Order: sequence, then C-alpha cells, then structure tokens
Amino acid sequence: MDWRAERERALLVLEREKRPQARAEAAELLVQLVEEAPSRAPEFSQALARLLADTQPEVRRSGLGLATLVLPVAELPALYTARLSETDVGVRLEATGRIADMALPDLRGALARMLEDPIPEIRFEAARGMAALKHSAGLEILVDALDNDRLRFRALGALAELGDVRALPAVKRLFGRWLLPGFERTQAAGVLARLGDPEGAEHLLKRTQKKWSTDRALAVELCGEVKAPGALERLRAILEDPKDPCRGAAARGLGLLGDPQALPWLLTLLEDTAAPEDFRLDAADGVWRLGLPEGLARVRAAVPTFTSPEAREELAELLQEKP
Repeated sequence: MDWRAERERALLVLEREKRPQARAEAAELLVQLVEEAPSRAPEFSQALARLLADTQPEVRRSGLGLATLVLPVAELPALYTARLSETDVGVRLEATGRIADMALPDLRGALARMLEDPIPEIRFEAARGMAALKHSAGLEILVDALDNDRLRFRALGALAELGDVRALPAVKRLFGRWLLPGFERTQAAGVLARLGDPEGAEHLLKRTQKKWSTDRALAVELCGEVKAPGALERLRAILEDPKDPCRGAAARGLGLLGDPQALPWLLTLLEDTAAPEDFRLDAADGVWRLGLPEGLARVRAAVPTFTSPEAREELAELLQEKP
C-alpha cells in the first residue's frame, strides 16, 4: 500500500473521526510510517503540526514522538520543555521522558523542576534524566523505584549510569530478594559490580555458564561492560564457539571491555561470511567500540560482504557514530 495514501487517510481520520481510540490509532500510524522509513520525514511536517495542535492528549503525545523523527535535534528541547506545563499527565510524562533521553546538560533545570511533579512516573523519568547527566538529585526517587515492578529494571539501569555508591545498600537488598526475576537479578548484579561490590561480578560470570537461562545474554554483555575479572577469556570462549547463541552478546561485551587483545577475535567473526549476519554485526559493533584504527578500517571494508539491506543500513548508522 502507498504510504502517502496511508498518511492522508490517517489525517482524514483525525479531521473527521469522533472516537478517541480511532483518532489515537491514526496518530500512532503517522509515527510508524516515519519509523519504517526515516527518509519520509520531510513530508510529515504538516502532519506534525496537526498532531501537536490536537485537542486529544493521546494525539499530542504521538506528536511528540513524531517530532523526534521529523524535527532537527536543535529544535526539540524547546518543544519538549514547552509541554512540561501541560495539564495532561500523559503528555507531561512523554515530554519528560524525551528530555531525559536527550541527556543534555542545558536541560538539567527542566528535569530538576519535574523531580517535584505530583506524578511518581514523571518524577522517575526526571530522575532517570538526571542520572544520565551524572547528577544525584533524583537518587532517592530511583532507589524508591526499585520496589516498583514496572520501573525496577529501568531504575537499575539509571543507577548503574549514575554510579553513586549511596545506592549500594538498596541494590544489594534487591539482589538478595527471594524470587526476583532472573533479568532483574542480573541487572542488579551489574549495578553491584559497577559500584565496587565483587558479588555482582561473580554472579555475572556464573550466569554466563547457564546456557539455557533467558538472562544469559544480558550477563555476558554486562561482564564486559563492568570489566568483571576473568571476563576477557570467558567472553572469548563464547565468541569462538560456533554453537553458542550468545556469540553476539560476547562480541558486544568484548567491545565494552575495551581490551585490544580482543581485536583479532572480533575481526575473525566479522569477516566470516558463513556466520549469521546478526553475529557479524555484533562483531562490527565490538570492533567499533575498541576504536583501534586497524579495526575501524576493517569494519568499513567489510560492508560490501553483508547481503541484507537491513544489515547494511545498521552498519551505515554504526559508521556514523564516534568510535
């Protein structure tokens, strides 16, 4: 189906339809059309203005998502901060989350203001944004979120990014909680390791041995990210096992570990055209993170050996990132 026709139909629904659910779905479709092909963004500027001016909060919320895809990055802070005073909770929450994701020092004041919002979820988004800026103003909010099933995993991620050792007792209590889901325990172990508790790194290394655990890939990657003792050889063993489903996680973990010794191992997988392309992409990511001139040149040279358009697009995005 022609995407322009879909766009026009969605705009027609917004103009004529009275049912909120139908209008919200039409707004979300407009966002999806650009997500599917970012090159379409210039032809959605009028649709963006339509969404942001709508009287229905759910439509305006989709408008903030569309803005991220359509507007230049420099125009987004002013747009998002203007929406922080909205009476609708959903729009305010979306705007705060978008600001948090940008992690711009100039927006710290806006985030600090939202730490006082009456809605707990909005305070959490603001605290997450402050953590991305390495500011501890939202520490207590993030610690409190460890008791919230919906926010816990993201709270752990924010605490890891913040790196404030004052969170250690709370994370340690959570790590020892009975019947805690595996993903959350492993994420908590990563935070413990980052904050200097050796129990965290020990747990991660043990989880890499559990071949059928659903959180194993997370543990493998975190071993590199937190630079767990013994991670280099453990990740190498996983990377070089053609039957191990976590080879990609090991490649990313080796990149995060940052040890130049890993370069030849990663290049072997990158240039193995018989290996699955997703593993080779992960190897490219690992090489790129190491930032060594030889590795960067080999990633560029490997681009023509990838056959799928999706893989080449992902590589193109990687090559635009700073090593």
